[in-house]
Amino acid sequence: MRDSRTNYLIVGSFVLTMLTALVIWLAVLSGTTQATTPYYMEFDNIIGLSLGGQILFEGYPVGEIEDIVFTQGPEKTVYRLNVEIREGWDIPKDSLAVMTQASLLSTMVVDIKAGTSNQILTPGERIPSLGSTNMMTAMSSVAAKLGNLADTSLKPLLENLSGGTNSLSTLSQDAPIILENVKTFTRQLTTATTRLNKILDKSERPIETILSKAELSSGSVSTLTTDFHQTRKQLDALLLSTRKLVTNNSGEIDHSIADLHHTLEVVASHIQEISSNLEATTRNMNELTTDLRRNPGLIVRGREFREP
Repeated sequence: MRDSRTNYLIVGSFVLTMLTALVIWLAVLSGTTQATTPYYMEFDNIIGLSLGGQILFEGYPVGEIEDIVFTQGPEKTVYRLNVEIREGWDIPKDSLAVMTQASLLSTMVVDIKAGTSNQILTPGERIPSLGSTNMMTAMSSVAAKLGNLADTSLKPLLENLSGGTNSLSTLSQDAPIILENVKTFTRQLTTATTRLNKILDKSERPIETILSKAELSSGSVSTLTTDFHQTRKQLDALLLSTRKLVTNNSGEIDHSIADLHHTLEVVASHIQEISSNLEATTRNMNELTTDLRRNPGLIVRGREFREP
C-alpha cells in the first residue's frame, strides 16, 4: 500500500514539474516575462488580427496585441490596437505600422517600418499606421480591376478589331494608288529640296556679308551706347553743378529778380510816354522821308527856315 502511494506521489510530482516547466517555457516564448512599454495604433480594418497577435519591428518580434477596442462613427469604424512593446525598444516618431503577412498561409501580423526621425515615441503614444497589405485582398482588388478593364477596354478593342478587318481589305485594294501617290510626293519633295539647296548656295555669301555687317553694327551700337553713358554722366555732372550754383547764389538770384521786377514796374509806369515819343519820332521820320523823295537836294541845301 505504501509503495503504491509512493509511486503516485512520484508520478504526480513529475507531472506537476513538467506542467510548471511547460508554463515557464511558454511564458518565455511569448515574451510575457520581460518588461514591456504600452503603445497603441489605429486601423480601419483588422482582418486576420486577434488578441496576442505578433508585433514586428522590421520583421523582428518585439511585442504583441494586448487589447482591441473599436469605435463606430457615423462614417467609418476605427479599431484601436493596444500593444505592448519590449521595454527599451526605441521607435522613431515617423515610423509606420503596416498589417501584412509573409505568405498566403501565414497569419496576419503588424510590422513596424522604422523611420528616420531622431525623435522617439514616448510610452502611450500612437504609432502611425497604414491599411492592410493582405495578399488575398490585394489579389481580389487586382482581379476586380482586371474584370473592369476587360469590360471597358478589351471588349470595345475586340469589336474595333473585328470591324477593322473590313477596313484592311479596303486598304489592300487602295494600297497601289497610295503607293503611287507616295512616289509622286517623294519625287516632288526631292525636286523642291534640290531647288532649295541651290537657293541656299547662292544666298550663302550675301548672308555672310549681312552677318559681318551686323557684327560691325553691333560694335558701333556698343560704342554709341558707351558714348551715351558718358554723355549722361556729363549731363548729370552739369545738372549737379547748376544745382549747386543756384543753391549757393540763391540770395543774389532773389535780389536780381527783385531788381528786375522793380525795373519792369518803372518801365511799365513810363511806357505811355515812351510810346508817345516813339509815335512822334515815327511821324517826323515819315515826314522827312516824304520831303527827301520830293526834293533830294534838301540833303545838301537844307530847308529854309520860316519865321512863324
